[in-house]
Amino acid sequence: MSNRLELTLGLASIILTGLGFSLYSWYARAKDYIIIDIRNVLEDCRSLSSWDDCRSELKLGSWIGGDERELHRKSWWALRRIRCNMRRYYQIHAEMRDGEPYGTYQRGLRGKHQ
Repeated sequence: MSNRLELTLGLASIILTGLGFSLYSWYARAKDYIIIDIRNVLEDCRSLSSWDDCRSELKLGSWIGGDERELHRKSWWALRRIRCNMRRYYQIHAEMRDGEPYGTYQRGLRGKHQ
């Protein structure tokens, strides 16, 4: 009976260790993809003519929750929120570039889909 229990526990340990490694590597890879996406959106924001190096860069800290060099320390959920904020920030600047007040684009879409 003891050998059977030890065998079962050993097999369970091997499986859990393997799953733990796989889950962690998936989690780390998912975080890396989100960070890359955030940095790409940020690069797109900085290329817009409406991006002001002083004001926009100062506001950036509140949008990403700190320094952009510290993104790797954020949780996966926090990174998803930051990515959503950065997409919204890009949309604001893109609409400013086009000379439209923020929200005009969304109202136009709402009219098309009703």
